[in-house]
Order: sequence, then C-alpha cells, then structure tokens
Amino acid sequence: MKKIGIITEDVCSLPERIIKYFGIEIVKTKLYFPEWEKFPKNNLYQLMAETKATPKTSAPSPGDYLRAYKKVLEDFEKALVITLSSKLSACYNSALQAREVFENPEKVIIVDSLQAVAAQGLLVLKAVELIKERREVNEILEVLEKLKKKIKLFGFLRTTYWAEKIGRISKRMALAFSTLRILGVYPYFGIKDGKIGFSGFNLWTYDELEAMFNQLKHQAKKGKIRVGINYTDNPDIALKLKEKIEKELRTEVLFVSMVPPIVGANSGPGTLISACYHV
Repeated sequence: MKKIGIITEDVCSLPERIIKYFGIEIVKTKLYFPEWEKFPKNNLYQLMAETKATPKTSAPSPGDYLRAYKKVLEDFEKALVITLSSKLSACYNSALQAREVFENPEKVIIVDSLQAVAAQGLLVLKAVELIKERREVNEILEVLEKLKKKIKLFGFLRTTYWAEKIGRISKRMALAFSTLRILGVYPYFGIKDGKIGFSGFNLWTYDELEAMFNQLKHQAKKGKIRVGINYTDNPDIALKLKEKIEKELRTEVLFVSMVPPIVGANSGPGTLISACYHV
C-alpha cells in the first residue's frame, strides 16, 4: 500500500491532467446560480455580465470530505488534506468535522493552506514532490507550514462588483479600487494571513498582462521562482503571460488553468491570477 494520498478542493485550480496524473482527490465546492441552471450551455461569465446576478457559494459538507477520506485510504496508509484558507471558507472546518467522526482519524492529516487558487495549487504540488521523495510526514508538514507563508499571490480584477456582492471585499475596499483605477493606478489583490486584500499598486502600466508580468519579474530578481497561473475567461492572456515568463525570465511555469466556477463567481470575468514562491 502507498504511503500518503492527497486531498484538496477544486479551488486549488490545478489542471485536470495534473490532478489525474498525480492521483489527487478533489472535493468540490458548491455553486448555486439559477440563471446558469436554466441555460447550462451558456457561458457563465457572459450570464454574470448580462444579468448582474450574484451566484451563491458554499463549502463542501463534512460528508463530502468523509467520502474522500474513505476513498483515498483504500489505497494509501494516510490522507494529507490541504484545504482552502480557513479565513475564506468553511472548508477547513468541514474537513475537521469529518475527521472527528471518521473511524480512523489518526490516518487523516489536515493542513490549513491559508491560501487559495494558484497559491493553494502550488502548495499541493510541493506536497506531491515531497511524497515522491519519500519524505516522512512530519518533514512534509514542516516544509508546507513554512512554504504557505512565503507563497506570493497576485490577482488582477477588471471589476470588484462580484467580490463585493458576495462579501469577499468590503464596500470601502471596492470604492478604493475604483478610485485608483480612475487615477490610472492598477491595484492588485493578494492573500495575507489567510485573508484577501490589497497587496500593492502597479504604477508601470494599465495593461493587466504587463502588470502581472512586472510583479513576477520583481520576485524573480530576488531568486529563482516557480509559478502557477489561473484565469476566468481569458485563456489567451494567461498563455501569453506563460510564454513571456518562460522566455524573458527563464522561469518554470508549473501550470496554466481555468479556475472552477465558484472562484469565477467571486472574482468575475477577466480575472487573471498568478502565484509564485522562491525555490
């Protein structure tokens, strides 16, 4: 029997090919959007833009994690669960509740990533790497605890309309964002101590691709980095960013992928996200 299997949520936004290749078990978050249910073949972001409707989201239930534990532990001695930040969602609490009623709780190890999307994805891939190196559980946890505090996340939104409506950011923050954009400043979001907020301001360009590249370039000047890229409905920009990073920074891009609907419902159309950490 293999030693450690990994469980995480779809919010990690890893490509399906990576999830399948490494056998990562995904627990799905929930999205309630009646307009999309009526027209499932329509583009989610087009419907959001046209209707201005606000989808409702929720974390997986303890039962969802319980099923994942049972499935993974059929093939592995232990299950390593890397959850979405506990300060953004109830995922971590649901995972804990599931472990409390699980028949073999000692076999389930839960890590609060304090991250989301590409940053959470990078943390999951690091765990995969450590498991392949046959590291012991305690050593893996030690590395992940240090790394999750060092990962940098950059998110460029075209609008804060949906993030504000769903309650991810305050009205005050949304107003500040709009004011800065009018003044020609491109603010970007990040995660600090597990919470979403302004991370900085891009003054060099108003173009989102160049703005994102500049942030990663700044990080690359400090040393070699690994990068993950996510997008909502703008794959061309994400792929151009990947090409530019690899060509000009000679940096490894581990993945480029679309975020799941629940993330898109929170961030809206046109969102571009990247995360990185120093090797």
